[in-house]
Amino acid sequence: ILSAFFIADDEYNKLFREQLNNNGVVSKGPFIDIKDIFKAGNSLDSLIDKGVLSPLYRKLEADKPKMSGYKVNLPLSRPLYTHQEKAIDVITSKKMNAVVTTGTGSGKTECFLIPVINELLREKEAGTLGPGVRAILIYPMNALANDQMKRLRNILMYYPDITFGVYNGDTEWNEKRAEAKYNDLHFNESLEELRTHLPNELISRDEMNENPPHILCTNYAMLEHMLLRPENDKIFKNSNFKFPYLFWCNRYGNCFVVKKIKSSYSFRKQNAIHSY
Repeated sequence: ILSAFFIADDEYNKLFREQLNNNGVVSKGPFIDIKDIFKAGNSLDSLIDKGVLSPLYRKLEADKPKMSGYKVNLPLSRPLYTHQEKAIDVITSKKMNAVVTTGTGSGKTECFLIPVINELLREKEAGTLGPGVRAILIYPMNALANDQMKRLRNILMYYPDITFGVYNGDTEWNEKRAEAKYNDLHFNESLEELRTHLPNELISRDEMNENPPHILCTNYAMLEHMLLRPENDKIFKNSNFKFPYLFWCNRYGNCFVVKKIKSSYSFRKQNAIHSY
């Protein structure tokens, strides 16, 4: 800080240095962070046996190589947290809206992602899994949407039937430019399959307009623009919306954009998922 900010006035410079040397001005701590222990419930395997989840869940990551670096992201035998199991039941079985309010590291993503993937697997069972958006994942910033894309890549890398894509200000229109950009950003991925984009990840705006992905990640501002632009009409018209998901929904101020989609396009009732 002293090297970055120099004050020419000797008196002010002296006071500045004295303040910086006071304890707690620049940093505080150390802090002890006690991680919450969440109550465990049933496993995915158990929910499959009970008919809550599709049996195709057992095939979702079954084809991943059994070697170092390939992680099973949704282990079938690992117990879910009770709040995750309740969220799955509310969304999947009861077909109701859900608000998830739990702490950091409590597995909020699984609360919505498991029901979303389950719906797509059920459609595959029924032979109705065609192109079109089923879930819109709305994030307050691009960094969070990109993190979710990384998660989806790892889960769906060997399950090409489910498609996904992120549509935000960084998404290129042209497929070739989008592919070049992806390769530049992911050339150092530990898994070779992820150094080029997966067949089921749509990376350009043109491709998403023509063949909307099943799971669409975006942000609030971009979704507003997409609803206004005629060139994006195909994404919404050719889709079968079932899940709007809002992450940090208290940051949006209002959820009018979801109301706009629901009023303009077909949406199944009681399917919104919010998390704090």
